[in-house]
Amino acid sequence: MKIANNIIKEHLKNVYFLCGGAYGGKTTMAKLLEEKHGFIRYRQGDHEDEYSLIVDPKEQPAMGLDRSSDWHGYFAQPPRKYADWMKASLQEEAEFTIADLLARPRDKRVIVDGIIPIELLKEISDYDHVFLLFAPDEMKRKHYFDRADKDEVYQFILSFPDGEELLKNVNEALNIDNDSERQMFINSGFKYKERSEDDTVERTLHMIEEHFGLV
Repeated sequence: MKIANNIIKEHLKNVYFLCGGAYGGKTTMAKLLEEKHGFIRYRQGDHEDEYSLIVDPKEQPAMGLDRSSDWHGYFAQPPRKYADWMKASLQEEAEFTIADLLARPRDKRVIVDGIIPIELLKEISDYDHVFLLFAPDEMKRKHYFDRADKDEVYQFILSFPDGEELLKNVNEALNIDNDSERQMFINSGFKYKERSEDDTVERTLHMIEEHFGLV
């Protein structure tokens, strides 16, 4: 059974999306909206273990890929192949996220911190319920692994004898589509904010609050 997007959209009228790219500030802003405005915060990355319990390799081939038998080979694969796998995984994860959101109380506002494909957002949400946050190429490359939730992967990669080379390969995969991704966000039709070194948390939060009609 497939549920039409217009039905999903009707059932997600209480849901707001902070989406975009890595290191854009999504998690920081979602936490502030939770604290200041009482949103229920849904961070996509916190539910990956739950998603994995349901994965069917036939239905979700990217998420169902068994990496545990050869982690070194996984990190060493060509950047283009690695990036394509990540993109496919995010497409599959989005379905799990939407299913979870449909189960959330409809009388409470929900803020989603995650990566939902732009074309899907256009089908299931409205302009004033979506805000895109992303970082420029140089900032993303420099700070991607700075976050606590990425440190375990960072240390695991470096634990291999050729860890430094593997890390370079992974970084290349993570950033191989930066230019096209940036243009996609800019041309999406949604409100967006590209992070800069002179940003303040207060200024960015106020932009989001205005867009969501909270002030």
